[in-house]
Amino acid sequence: MKKLMITVAVAATFGAVFAQNAAAPAPEATSQEKCAIEEKDVDAMMDEYISSKGWVEGLNTKADGSKFFIAKGSGVIQAPKNSQYYIDSRVNAFNKAMLDAKKAMVEYLGVDIATETSKEYAEGAAVNPPPPANAEEALVQELADKGKKLLLAKINEELKKQGIDPAKDPAAAKAALGKQLNSEKYRKMIASAARAQVIGFQACCTFEGTPANGKGEIGVVAIWSPKLQAMAASLVTGAPVPPVGAKKPVAQQISTDPATLISTFGVQQKIDESGDLVLVGFGQAGAISESKTSGKAAQTKARQNAIAAIREFAGEQVAVATATLNAETTEEFEKGAEAYENESAMKEKIAAAAKKMNIAGIAPLKNYKFKHPINGKTVYGAVVTWCPKQAGQARMLKQTMANPAAASRAPAPQPATPVAPARGFNAAGDGADPDAF
Repeated sequence: MKKLMITVAVAATFGAVFAQNAAAPAPEATSQEKCAIEEKDVDAMMDEYISSKGWVEGLNTKADGSKFFIAKGSGVIQAPKNSQYYIDSRVNAFNKAMLDAKKAMVEYLGVDIATETSKEYAEGAAVNPPPPANAEEALVQELADKGKKLLLAKINEELKKQGIDPAKDPAAAKAALGKQLNSEKYRKMIASAARAQVIGFQACCTFEGTPANGKGEIGVVAIWSPKLQAMAASLVTGAPVPPVGAKKPVAQQISTDPATLISTFGVQQKIDESGDLVLVGFGQAGAISESKTSGKAAQTKARQNAIAAIREFAGEQVAVATATLNAETTEEFEKGAEAYENESAMKEKIAAAAKKMNIAGIAPLKNYKFKHPINGKTVYGAVVTWCPKQAGQARMLKQTMANPAAASRAPAPQPATPVAPARGFNAAGDGADPDAF
């Protein structure tokens, strides 16, 4: 008789690797670079980027001895490439990638983990209870016990190829298989949980992989450092942040290249011309149609996403729960037939919650729109800024507007030296008359 081999397998795996090493570049000075949308694996792109900076995943050390943490994550773009919802699905993929990166940091801070492993072997009468009166029921009990209906169907299919119909002739099927000689069951359960407050965690660089066949992915390399956390604390407490070395105005540091802009998500901390640290939030959204009304709504959603990124930077409670089951069962029958079933499974949940918080001083910096090179759908983008100075100015303005009588008694402002109005990247003409407001 031919040997009968049946295999039913479902498996899932997940892994993360952390390391510590020394690296010189300061993460606060890192800005989004042009990350072309490539037909390339995002994990490979992220690894190349991290290596090019001299960093490693996990804790890194700067030249002055201070620490910063590098994590990466990726998310699948689930919408079809030709879907009108593809652009929003990219945003979802970025948020999933950030959850992945936050998971890496939370588990580094501390993880509760438990395991349980067992193996059970039985043979002879121990695995063969007394058969029922009906021979067909006996066959089902032996071969489909504990939900193995699929396994039984596969065995029946093989028996039919040998000219045996188990439904019409269960005795012949039983004889073809013979009695069960032995069985082995293996189980290993791994359960882990981690929870921590994540503050000052920013997206350093994002990547988009779009294979010719299959779904695309968004990958993100994220950073935490004490300086980033100090800025996040300022968002919550209003405490000032000491200035550092001056750079160009923030507006001049934002790329005008659409290929860079549509590859930029989340928050980045920058240094302005006064040496002040400034948070820049990048948001994107897609429209449900190509109409102007839908485009306007998409622009609003993009701004909401940019503002949400700044709120998340101020601090989130992140919780991770993962359960992995590695399990398999093997049964051997008298006539050489062998049945194998893999019951492995995995489930993971990552949740990040940021409670309601009032943030004063978030200002628009730039809006843009650009057709995605993969499917021609329009990406609507918004860039906003926040810094302690802007927050203070906003609070003062709020007090003034709340008490107009006091404002009317205030001394008239002295004439100031005229300053040329700042021009946006997409300025199409002169700005409004400054004497009118």
